[in-house]
Amino acid sequence: NTITKTIPISIFCSGCSYPSDSVDVARGQSRTGGLAIQIITEDGHGGRDQFLQQFSIAAKACFGIHVPYGKGQDGSIVVAVFPLVNPSRNRCELFSCSGALRILEALLKNKRNEKENTLYDIKVYTDSDYAWKLVKSKERLLELGSYFSSQEMLSHLDMKSHMVNIDILHPLARSFSRLNGLDEPGESTHRTFDNAKIEFLHSMDGIPLNKRGLGYVKSLKQQARSAALWQFNKEKNLA
Repeated sequence: NTITKTIPISIFCSGCSYPSDSVDVARGQSRTGGLAIQIITEDGHGGRDQFLQQFSIAAKACFGIHVPYGKGQDGSIVVAVFPLVNPSRNRCELFSCSGALRILEALLKNKRNEKENTLYDIKVYTDSDYAWKLVKSKERLLELGSYFSSQEMLSHLDMKSHMVNIDILHPLARSFSRLNGLDEPGESTHRTFDNAKIEFLHSMDGIPLNKRGLGYVKSLKQQARSAALWQFNKEKNLA
């Protein structure tokens, strides 16, 4: 099908653990994690408010515990609790990238049958140097996404599973492959997408390198930290 319209989308991701990895956790208390994901799309394609509402609905379906967000929320940001075990800083940061792709899959599934042949041109930005090292090569990530099982993927990596956090990287790479329209492995029950192209970039490449731009990245990190702290206090009160 001929593409008749291209919609650029930017998504910024951040993750954080609490207390930080360098701080020992008290006996009987566990470390918690949080993530913040914000989508930015221009008014130019019309229906922006509806699109952000659809993003918000998709995000709520993808994550279990959402942290209450302040007034004036337009649906563009999701702040949630890290849902997996062992919430280190690296794991939370990598999961925020994976979580962004999960939301995109849920969102774009409903747009496959649009009358207009729209291409969603998506750039996902991470503020994590750790995550960036794993996702910066599009070709390499697409190759990893072609492996159906995590063990098969791991056999093609030079690093140990705990270093790459294979339980997060594997679904991330699989989702990345689907969203870029690559054929699914024979064992898969998922369907590939033909309405998107996606790449990862570092947040420093997506903002103006001034006080305002750096402040935005810092603010998103603080939102992720607030989610981790919110969950930490919640668990502490239950103890």
